[in-house]
Amino acid sequence: MPVLDDILRDIPGPAQETIRQAWDGLPAERQRELEGWLAVLPEAVKPLKEILALVADQYRPIAAAKQRIAVVGPANVGKSTLYNQLITRAEDRAEVGPVPGTTRRTQEADTGLFSVIDTPGADAVGEVGEAEREVALAAAAEADFLLMVFEATRGIKRYEKELFDTLVALQKPFVVVLNKIDLVPKAERERVIQAAAQTLDLQRGQVIDTVATTGANLGRVILGIVRAEPGLVAAIADALPEYRSRLAWARIVPAGGAAATVALMPLPLADVVPLLALQTGLVLSISRIYGFHITPGRAKELIVTFGVGLLARRAFAELSKLGGVPGWLLSAAIAASTTVAIGTASMAWFARGERPTQAALARQVADISAYLRGQLADLGKRRPDERSLRERVAEALVGLPRHLRPGDDG
Repeated sequence: MPVLDDILRDIPGPAQETIRQAWDGLPAERQRELEGWLAVLPEAVKPLKEILALVADQYRPIAAAKQRIAVVGPANVGKSTLYNQLITRAEDRAEVGPVPGTTRRTQEADTGLFSVIDTPGADAVGEVGEAEREVALAAAAEADFLLMVFEATRGIKRYEKELFDTLVALQKPFVVVLNKIDLVPKAERERVIQAAAQTLDLQRGQVIDTVATTGANLGRVILGIVRAEPGLVAAIADALPEYRSRLAWARIVPAGGAAATVALMPLPLADVVPLLALQTGLVLSISRIYGFHITPGRAKELIVTFGVGLLARRAFAELSKLGGVPGWLLSAAIAASTTVAIGTASMAWFARGERPTQAALARQVADISAYLRGQLADLGKRRPDERSLRERVAEALVGLPRHLRPGDDG
């Protein structure tokens, strides 16, 4: 299997094992057919590798390592106060005060979720200010993740935008926090947040407004970190069980989008292998979030137990009777809906020990497929590119009605 072996080199070990297991489970005739297509259509290898890269992303939370997060930004914006909200031991608290430059050096503490580093202001001037800036930027360069803090009442000035650009150039995952939003009149707050996002060339949702003194929106900050760096999912889930359903859903949404792109593969039956691997990785991720340690083989057994493959075929047959719906749209909607069904069924299983019935799963797959079909109908008959479809499906799943998410109690 030279072509398959070439593809497997680009994905992590657990996924390789699952894909090989899925491959070995195919009839010999199907193996020969798929290998033949892979051999004679080399132009299809690149999109296949891209899809398997999406599969690989589902395995990142399984082996999450503790990361170092640097809290960085201008002086006197509330970095130390936010740092104090994140840490757990009183003896690790940083000194805070209204005078700029209270923090002169870095301070690091282990939160149990990750190591967090408080840094001096990175915008000060003069000899002392330059020294503090170097300390802050050095800490940022050595960290795994950046928590960039700015102040809502100031807005984003030219020098703050320059600092932001400098930090972004470090190519670290990051979250932007706009602190002290309580000091802005309520009628002006949304405009201030929108303006900050625009100045930083970010989307509105990528800027989290907070009040570090009270801890307001701290949960959003933590979830923002998770969304930007999925490798932290397992550690945060262990420490904050009340967030587990929200963290699991944060894995299900991109997995559903990735599954939809698998359905666009131009190879007959080629979606069987990567789709099963992607769904297996999703089950493994969710099991880790809920504190269960299972093997890739056991995860695949759960998917077989759910019988989602049969449900998908039934849903396709039913939706095909409607007519006027492009085949690519039906395939994408059903691939995404079965993946979501697997995710929510896994949540119910790991959280409450509930095994969903075949009838309940069949209704869920059919209802989500119909919902996605409606959400994607405006794309027309022309098949979109993988990225556009993935983004549209993920966007639609974010707005999925609550009654279609039976395993999600968050």
